[in-house]
Amino acid sequence: MTGDQLLGRRALAFSGAALIAVGSPATVAAQNTASGRRATALRCAAGAITSITLEGNGAPAGAVVVFGQVFRPGDVPARSGVLARAGEQPIPTQFDARTHHEDGSVRFAIISVALPRVLPSRQTLELRLFVGAPSAVSHPLDPSAILGNRQLILELTPASGKPWRADLRAMLEAAPRSGITVWQSGPLVTEVRLRTPVPSSAVGSASSLRVIADLSARVDGTIWLDLWLRNDTAMQEGGGDAAYSARVLLDGRELLRTGPLRHYHYTAFGRISAFSSDGTPVPVPAFTRHDLHYLAETGAVARYDASLVVSEGTLSAYGQALAEPAWSAPFNNRRITQYMPQTGGRDDIGPTTQSQAAWLISGDRRAAVYAMGQAEAAGAIPWHHWDIRGGEAGSWLDTRRWPQLWTDARGGRPPGGLLQQVPNTTGWTPEGSHQPDLSFVPFILTGRRAFLDHLQSQAAWNVVSSWPHPRGGAEANMVRFNQTRGTAWAIRQLHEAGWISPDSDPQRDYFRRCEANNWAFLRSQIPAWRRAQGEAFGWVPSDYDPPFECKPWAQDHLVSTAAAAARKGNADARAVLEFMSNFAVRRFLSADQGFNPRDGAAYVIATTDARRTPLKSWAEIGAETKARGWANENGWSKSQGNYPQLALFSLACIADVLDSAEARRAFSWLSSAGAPFTAMTDYPHGPVHRVVPRTTDRPVC
Repeated sequence: MTGDQLLGRRALAFSGAALIAVGSPATVAAQNTASGRRATALRCAAGAITSITLEGNGAPAGAVVVFGQVFRPGDVPARSGVLARAGEQPIPTQFDARTHHEDGSVRFAIISVALPRVLPSRQTLELRLFVGAPSAVSHPLDPSAILGNRQLILELTPASGKPWRADLRAMLEAAPRSGITVWQSGPLVTEVRLRTPVPSSAVGSASSLRVIADLSARVDGTIWLDLWLRNDTAMQEGGGDAAYSARVLLDGRELLRTGPLRHYHYTAFGRISAFSSDGTPVPVPAFTRHDLHYLAETGAVARYDASLVVSEGTLSAYGQALAEPAWSAPFNNRRITQYMPQTGGRDDIGPTTQSQAAWLISGDRRAAVYAMGQAEAAGAIPWHHWDIRGGEAGSWLDTRRWPQLWTDARGGRPPGGLLQQVPNTTGWTPEGSHQPDLSFVPFILTGRRAFLDHLQSQAAWNVVSSWPHPRGGAEANMVRFNQTRGTAWAIRQLHEAGWISPDSDPQRDYFRRCEANNWAFLRSQIPAWRRAQGEAFGWVPSDYDPPFECKPWAQDHLVSTAAAAARKGNADARAVLEFMSNFAVRRFLSADQGFNPRDGAAYVIATTDARRTPLKSWAEIGAETKARGWANENGWSKSQGNYPQLALFSLACIADVLDSAEARRAFSWLSSAGAPFTAMTDYPHGPVHRVVPRTTDRPVC
């Protein structure tokens, strides 16, 4: 693929805007230390829910900042809103609730605030959020007037033929015939989504390309366009690869140009840009840093160690990657591993990604923009399958309409397979057991709707890409005939999509049902597994593994997913976590029962005999592990990888969610046992597994 991008000073691509902010060490905020950066310590105020820190970039007073925020059950009651204050000064605030807890309180909202003053570069402003009356909507910005008299055109030109144009202002004015949907509505921001199919004549021959434009106006006079070209329509004639060049024209002037492109089927490409209503340059928005402790209390993320100083070398490497010209090229992989079956030291796989963990812990802009860039690049992965007949407005392909669908080429023709197979020339090899979680954290921290699209498409792909026979067709069983880590990551994606998707989203209940089916299945197996496994019960068998083997680190992956769901109140997931905690914890506390605790973090241990009959005692497991040459003995030769880090992550989650004293004791032992890559000096460069048990009852704002 080839392409180029032209960005004027009045039209800042999102990554480009951020590059202006982080391209020089002088722009790094004052919280940086000489060797790295730690999270900002936020203070509580009476009655506050949480705090947000804004890091300046010179935006003027009145400039609007938009971010996402997750809330604990009950913190924002039904029919309430949120107000922001800087000290005692009220700040203009707009609150768009998108998702609610079962008790009716707000789970997730998009919050917009107007800066009370100029916020120069390197300066910060702390805002505290309080429960208040719903945002005043008596005078919301008019969606049809977002562009005013300005003309905004998307132009696609095939290799041969006439250009095709989509007039976004005309689409706004034609609402609701154009299929407009509202994402934000209030006195500070109005954002709408416009959708239109692209005729095949505009892109060669493919009829599978869609235009998705998230267009918003802010009271500060800026207009934002998050434009996506999604070649993802499935199960209709004419789908395939598209070829075109693209331009975005604002009043006849080029805002963006890219191409010529080869746009593979089931992939997407998008950029966000901004311009002002009066033609003046758009300032770089203030950067938002969330309260890490509160995020953990909501259950949205694990309890990352806020005391960790993320390495300046790591953060600088993110900044250098952002400055590379290839970063902005269409369909660039942005350092996501394209051959996903690849194992080893990948920064993009795990309970989240390294850059997302660095962002959460440090609050550093470079890590944030890098992680958001990868969430954009997730569009290039060919796991986007849109069903235009899936509900009133379409949906990602799911087993409600296609119970026997398998997107593997072996699925054949519909209804067993795709009408057009996934191209084998994209450069990507998606694979469930090593899939990265690229979009959830960027979505909950930004509220950017395109990231929700990517989260949902990946969740849907996990079901339809699995073999229909073991998954039970529409049952969506991701456990049978799957690797344990594949089970963990598939359920994780379903869990995140079901938990955060808006109340009005037609696929939210589908994702929730698929997730629920899996936890219910796992829970139903616990009595039999517990009887069979004896005193060492707690590991989830896999038909995929050879005889004898149990990989403790793979069990840790599933523990992390069960803990994430249990943390958010899922009773079945909690039952699974309680079952798994016996094995996960006791492997480090059973020396007096004949099992070397060093082997608890080995690459593989023996848990069955050759007939797959479980070994029932720690002594049997220890002896068989040693007999097969898998034991650590008095060293750590069988733990040369991140396996001890994964064990610590698992133990911390169990201690936190189940309030387990034994898990804390095991965590303490392993932390001080000298296992590979568990020293505090090992985490600043790779913080993704640096999760700690709850050790203090720090008050939450």
